[in-house]
Amino acid sequence: MTYPEESSFLQEQADATSFDQALLCEQLTLLYRDSTTYYRLGMGCALVCCTLLWDTTANMLLGLWLLTYALLTWGGINLNNRFQKYLNHKPSDTAASSASKLNRWRHLFTLGGALVGSYWGVLLVCLTPEASILLQSVVILAITGLALYASAIFSALLVSYLGFVLPAFIPFLLREFNSPEPLLSPSVILVFLSFLIYSAWRNHLLLKNSLSQNVNNRRLLKQVSHEQKITQQLNQQLEAEAKTRADAEQKLQQAQSSLEHQIQERTQALSEANQHLKTAISEQRQASIDLERNRQRYSKAIEASDLGLWEWDLETDEIYHSHFEQLFGYSEQEIPHFMGHLQPLVHKDDYPALRTALVDTLKGYLDQFKVQFRIRHKGGQWRWLEDTGRVIDRNPQSGKARKMIGTRRDVTDQIARDERLRLAWHAFESSSEAMFILNEDFVITTLNEAFYQITGYSCQELQGTPFDQSPLWQLDQELNKKIRKQLTQLGAWEGELIEQRKNGDKFPEWLKVYRVPSKQSEASHYVGIFSDLTQRRKAEEKLSYLANYDDLTGVANRNQFKDRLHIAISQARLNNGKMALILLDIDRFKAINNTLGHDVGDQLLKELANRLNNQIQNVDTIARLGADEFALIVDHYEQESDVTELAEQIYQLVHTPLKIENHELITSCSIGISLFPKHTRGLNILVNQADLARNKVKQLGGSGFEFYSEELQTGSLERLKMESDLRKALQRDELCVYYQPKVSLKKDQIFEAEALVRWNHPESGLISPGSFIPIAEETGLVAALGEQVLIKSCRQVKEWLDRGVEIKVSVNLSAQQLRHNDLVSFIDQTIREADIPHKLIELELTESSLIDDPEHTVEVLDQIRALGITLAIDDFGTGYSSLSYLQRFPLDILKIDRSFLKQINSPDPQQATLTKAIIALGHNLEMRIVAEGVETRAQLEFLIRHGCDFAQGFYISPPVPAQTFFELVEQYNSKV
Repeated sequence: MTYPEESSFLQEQADATSFDQALLCEQLTLLYRDSTTYYRLGMGCALVCCTLLWDTTANMLLGLWLLTYALLTWGGINLNNRFQKYLNHKPSDTAASSASKLNRWRHLFTLGGALVGSYWGVLLVCLTPEASILLQSVVILAITGLALYASAIFSALLVSYLGFVLPAFIPFLLREFNSPEPLLSPSVILVFLSFLIYSAWRNHLLLKNSLSQNVNNRRLLKQVSHEQKITQQLNQQLEAEAKTRADAEQKLQQAQSSLEHQIQERTQALSEANQHLKTAISEQRQASIDLERNRQRYSKAIEASDLGLWEWDLETDEIYHSHFEQLFGYSEQEIPHFMGHLQPLVHKDDYPALRTALVDTLKGYLDQFKVQFRIRHKGGQWRWLEDTGRVIDRNPQSGKARKMIGTRRDVTDQIARDERLRLAWHAFESSSEAMFILNEDFVITTLNEAFYQITGYSCQELQGTPFDQSPLWQLDQELNKKIRKQLTQLGAWEGELIEQRKNGDKFPEWLKVYRVPSKQSEASHYVGIFSDLTQRRKAEEKLSYLANYDDLTGVANRNQFKDRLHIAISQARLNNGKMALILLDIDRFKAINNTLGHDVGDQLLKELANRLNNQIQNVDTIARLGADEFALIVDHYEQESDVTELAEQIYQLVHTPLKIENHELITSCSIGISLFPKHTRGLNILVNQADLARNKVKQLGGSGFEFYSEELQTGSLERLKMESDLRKALQRDELCVYYQPKVSLKKDQIFEAEALVRWNHPESGLISPGSFIPIAEETGLVAALGEQVLIKSCRQVKEWLDRGVEIKVSVNLSAQQLRHNDLVSFIDQTIREADIPHKLIELELTESSLIDDPEHTVEVLDQIRALGITLAIDDFGTGYSSLSYLQRFPLDILKIDRSFLKQINSPDPQQATLTKAIIALGHNLEMRIVAEGVETRAQLEFLIRHGCDFAQGFYISPPVPAQTFFELVEQYNSKV
């Protein structure tokens, strides 16, 4: 026997089991329906990734992976088709059997997702090169895209989604966790994976809720069908009751006839009321006709004017316009709901004020609004409109506006006129020239601010005063009468006057007065303009000074120098005399400017100019021609030795120490001298010859003087020829690279070298760098030369690597290369094209290359160092402010100049002490030390005793070709 409570419990259990089974069926149907696209998308991503990985991964493994993945994709799609057939021909199994089959389909789908995720995890961890960030990123993006797509279709069953995501990402997470340099932080991967799972879980909850609702709905439909059967039984019972109702209806008909009689009486009363209403309507229609006539008359009057009339029905959003196309260029059909579409047409700066005024009027805050705004005409131009309107009808209960009426007119021309008047008045008031206005009786009516600033008299003091009786213009009464007479006859007067300010100071002025006829009457006004010429006079004097003298030093400038030189040559020709030209510039002046600042450099030029002016005699002209370039003209000399003594005096004067802003500066100069008529009789040639002589001094290191000679001219021609040949050499690849070994003093092995360029000239043979490097620096070819050396060196390092020897090569980097914007990318690309590690390249810089634009240099060197390239400073100790640059720039290597090694065996112990101090300094700064120019065994032993890291020089080996260097390395390293 079954109790009711037990039966109810069993029924609830059966319903719950049936509900779970139906829900599972819905979830599996959704999964299998959308998974075909997922498998195809996965196959597409697999093909893309394998294509990108083909050249960097073992092709057999990658092909096997792709084939297996394709089979897995085929199996997944085939499984989907089989499930669809199962749904279409679902057998009528028992509930337990059906649940078992559905669970099997669920397990098969989860297994397929787990296999796909595992295959992607294998591809990312085992088949994608860990060193390639790009390929790693592509595979990760493919997996992430599949995971995001799967979160949408797999969320019906969360276990199936986890079966795909966890095998795909966990191997990569474990590898990144154990990697010393992970591509992505494990924490970031965990957070991303958590977000994916959380998103899938949320989708799962939402989808499960939706599917549950669907199942419940189906169950409710079944229940409704059951209830319909019960309803049919009830309908039969109702038919029986219908007869009873028929009797009741008969009684109701009797009551209805009585009600109809009452309705007839009421209808008679309504007919009489309707007659009265028709009369009222007729009267109202006549009033409307009269109103429309009045409205038409008013509209015609509006159309005859410049006003546009508008009426806006806010309930229907219909609007009536007059002059609409004239004002806007559009027809009313193009913008049927104009008031509701104002914003795209109205200027963005004017729309807020228009909207505020319109809304305030509609809400009743304002009785009437009036606003000016710009609107874009159909022709494209902006037009100024003025709208005036008010609400004429409101809802009596809510107070909401129902109808609005107003006028609109184009005020563009009026605003333009007002703006011109405003600008004219502003120009009058803000003019730097004094302006005043006289009426037809020559009485002052208006003054501007500049009048007060120049004269000291305000408008209140002079307004109403006749022109010839004012405090001004009283120094020459006769001239005042002439001015008035000429104005009356000709209408204009202009001239220069001397006037007196209110404080008594006199000043020159240029006065212009002209007549302005009135358009409204025959009366005229007179406008006067004058300016204070005091500053102009001073400016003219200043310009005259600047045209002939240097503004910084006060000596003659280039213009006056040419004039004076021309005069000196002309007098020497007339008197059959002799004259000399001396050109000098300060050595390393640019370094002083860049390190101590331009203010110190300017003060240095002033001090030197003062010295030359005050202490050099027998010089006609001292001029500054450029930044640090001076010229001295000796208009007469007796013997050449006089010019020599003068040059020595100038040199000593420049060499004398200077004290500027707590800096004691000792400068030197390069001096070039040319003589007239010994060397030439032409002005320009004389200057060129002195410049050639000065350049010769600079080539020799500066700090001296030189007379022009024919040999200099010949040398200059040779330099021009060498420059031309060098340009061709760069095009013909005539440059070659020699390598000088650097011995590790701690390991006594050679695994580093310095690349040194050589020129194999087709006619002159092998040319030393000392002959062509200075020319390359002067002509800007050193950058191209440096690029070729770097390219050849990288290729040579690759060749040595292929032969089993790893050599690190240092290449010189010039100051011109540092100024190139694409230097870092060029270096990186060159090393990558050679397929060598960045660590096998070292770049050497001189201190002079660091001085130019230090901020930019530091930025470039940081970028180079970030590539894994080491940086060295060459010729340490021979430049300017060496210690400050060691701290400021990112350097790894310090190279001791050969000049220090030459002195370590001298009787002066200070020489060796300085070398030891440099080694200790470099080590304290965590830099490696390289000594160059080692020529004796004693020098090498000294370096070993004091901890120097590397040595190079002729004692070890001179620079040699690449093949000789390779043999030298093998022979040297084999002895260890």
